Amino acid sequence: YAPLSNWVSANIYNDLGNFLLAFVAFWAYIAFSQFLIIWSGDLPEEITWYIDRTQGGWQWLAIALILFHFALPMVILLARWAKRRVRILTSVAAFILVLQLVAIFWLVMPAFYPLGFHLHWLDLVLPVAIGGLWVAFFSWQLKKKSLLPLHDPRFQEVSAHD
Repeated sequence: YAPLSNWVSANIYNDLGNFLLAFVAFWAYIAFSQFLIIWSGDLPEEITWYIDRTQGGWQWLAIALILFHFALPMVILLARWAKRRVRILTSVAAFILVLQLVAIFWLVMPAFYPLGFHLHWLDLVLPVAIGGLWVAFFSWQLKKKSLLPLHDPRFQEVSAHD
């Protein structure tokens, strides 16, 4: 069978870009809704969670997440031409994945270091190591499988997607 690139059209990449755009918008909606509900509830035991993350250098990480985990991908993914180019779409998806790790770091670490931003070398190495192991295992398993559903009776119909 031909390589997967012969079966996947620009319209499929456009659909994947729309899907990624929906996830970026959903992430921002959930994050802002949580902030708005907790802040407007004005409960001291809940507000301290956000106060710890807006002081001591953690606020710069929060601003960076707003700009680079939401605003920049949103602007790029609104452009149809960007969603139809594999290299751009892959770069944006990888960038969002890295920033999702930063977002998790921002959610967890201020609880351990409320006085200020702290970065340990293991905070960088462990996600790369664990992610590398996962990608290696995934690639090893992927070699055993067909990427196309060849025996699906609707395969020809779906592959003609426009």
